[in-house]
Amino acid sequence: MPKVVIDTSVFVAALLSKNPNSAPTQILDKWRQGYLTLVIAPQLLEELVITLLRKGIPPDSIEDLVTIIGTLGLQIPGVYEATLLDNIDPDDNKFLAAAYEAKADYLVSLDNHLLSLKFYHGTQILTPSLFLGYL
Repeated sequence: MPKVVIDTSVFVAALLSKNPNSAPTQILDKWRQGYLTLVIAPQLLEELVITLLRKGIPPDSIEDLVTIIGTLGLQIPGVYEATLLDNIDPDDNKFLAAAYEAKADYLVSLDNHLLSLKFYHGTQILTPSLFLGYL
């Protein structure tokens, strides 16, 4: 089962999508069904919760998601740091660091700063649509 870091942008796209067949929605469904292992670090979870609250996702839905992540996710300490994107978008470094720390197979994102890298220390960086092709 592949280890996958999912960028906040993919969670937001899935949770705000009105299309149950959108690639981000399908990825979250595949994760819940056990087709992939979600890698989660404290920094990633914190950003996810803050972003979802800001986007108007109901707090009870966020709480349910956090519970599922806690149950099904691969919890890593989040002690690694990356600096590759310091001059472009330093906030994206936490996703690279998590991928490196967990030796993730994939990082799935809608963020062009991450997608332009294509690979990071053995982790392939893909859009949700391309990632679904690998599953």
